[in-house]
Amino acid sequence: MKSSISYKNCLIRGESFQREKNGKWVPQYTVTRPKTESTGKGSDFPSHQYQCNEALPTESEADAYAVKRAREWIDKN
Repeated sequence: MKSSISYKNCLIRGESFQREKNGKWVPQYTVTRPKTESTGKGSDFPSHQYQCNEALPTESEADAYAVKRAREWIDKN
């Protein structure tokens, strides 16, 4: 099971996948801004999902790259 990490009040989930068996891994991530009780703002639904064009040799490398790209997106937005 994939895990989520917190970054600047967002949850990032790496969801890398293989297009073909024994192929390279395509980095993909989902960013969610969880609803907070104090403000009532946010959502449990993904606010941004992105599939990268790169392909990496392992799932862990692809997930790490996806998280890096997700952090960059959060910083810009």
